[in-house]
Amino acid sequence: MKFGIVVKALSLAFVIVLLMIGVSRIGNIAHERSGYRQQAVESVRKSLAGSQTIAGVVLTRACTETVESITEVDKKRQVERAERSVTLRALPQSIDMSATSDIEPRYRGLYKVNSFNVVATKRLDWNDLAELQPPRVRESVVAVKCDVPQAEFSISDPRGIRSIKLSLGSVTLKPEAITEGRAFRSGFAARLPLDDQALANRAQMTLEITLVGTESLAFVPLANENAIGVKSSWPHPSFVGAFLPTERTVQPDGFSAKWAVSSLASTARAGLARGATLCNVARESESDFHAAAVDVAMLERAPASASAPSAGSSCLQAFGVSFIDPINPATLADRATKYAFLFIALTFVGIVLLEVMKGARVHPIQYFLIGAALAVFFLLLISLSEHLNFALAYALAAVGCVAVIGVYASAVLGGWSRALPTMIGLGALYGVLFVVLQSEQHALLAGSLLIFASLAAVMLLTRNVEWHSLADRVSPKSRVNTVVDGE
Repeated sequence: MKFGIVVKALSLAFVIVLLMIGVSRIGNIAHERSGYRQQAVESVRKSLAGSQTIAGVVLTRACTETVESITEVDKKRQVERAERSVTLRALPQSIDMSATSDIEPRYRGLYKVNSFNVVATKRLDWNDLAELQPPRVRESVVAVKCDVPQAEFSISDPRGIRSIKLSLGSVTLKPEAITEGRAFRSGFAARLPLDDQALANRAQMTLEITLVGTESLAFVPLANENAIGVKSSWPHPSFVGAFLPTERTVQPDGFSAKWAVSSLASTARAGLARGATLCNVARESESDFHAAAVDVAMLERAPASASAPSAGSSCLQAFGVSFIDPINPATLADRATKYAFLFIALTFVGIVLLEVMKGARVHPIQYFLIGAALAVFFLLLISLSEHLNFALAYALAAVGCVAVIGVYASAVLGGWSRALPTMIGLGALYGVLFVVLQSEQHALLAGSLLIFASLAAVMLLTRNVEWHSLADRVSPKSRVNTVVDGE
């Protein structure tokens, strides 16, 4: 047939379009299941606790100043008095905190959500509490009255608190929940057994907390010198927030990290003064990343004289760790469907090579059936991974599809000697895809090398093919399982 190659190419293009429509539907299912998992995460957050950020302790004292003003009306002297509130704050000189976290899986239907249990001990030091001394009486201020000092601290999601112990030296304090604190909009406060004479002495406090949460654990550096250490059994930490750890060790059985942050580098103390609130550090970091990308794109398009816009943040500056699950089944299945087109294209390329080099003839309908089997692999993977370990689900789906395609290809291509290379190549593709899915940081590299290796193999195998005489060898005929004479 004179236009055999053109007809075959158009037929294969039509088959690929049909398969891509089916694969896109499967991709929608994978994305939908991933959405269900996110709903499970949100359900756990609502029932248990969300991300946790710990801030404080800050010592505060409320004072009331009586201000006297003198006015003269109709040559008569009038004295007016008014009261105004003043809040005194004493931020710690140093914070030394150690936290240990264990992961506790929670389940919502078919989906597992990792929550964490944290036991933390924070030691805070003040050289003195002179900042809590009552203001001096001066000119217009005729009287000053101050309440008893109190210690305030805040936790972003108090529902996760299991126990709190606060002590000043050897004295155990009794923290109580507050809805509107002097330092934080919400949190906990405890009255301090201190008189004005004791404010000139050194103070040391200890805060012991046991709490649970999901997603991330963060800390606000309110002291002049902040030393934070975290240990956990989770092997996939993502360090988030304004500061990365100065030391970190990540191993298969967990991680440890240490931060050392100075007030010279942090804006947390200034943020507290302007009334900033505690935020989800993991989500804040992600939004900052996207915002930075947008700003870079805007700057690249803007004139050279343009400057980047700036805006004050309403969140207290914080840092910490996010307990991400980079290889959860729902995410992996969703990622796998993105490689469906590559799978189908490489498999079709392999079959076309057999047509070209071995003289086998494959009908477009047979291409469609083989491609449909490849697409069904991803559907099997999605459904099996919800009930089995992902590696086992992947292996079962891959073995089943390779076996079905191998049996069918042996009939289509004219024997097992031609079907076997197809099965080996398809098995290698599944193996490479599994490695790509498991490698969260080298997926692009592995995928690029796979495409390069496939292209190089095709070029080497077809380097001696006479393409001008190819029309007669691949022209479609009425028989779909015809083999060239002599083969």
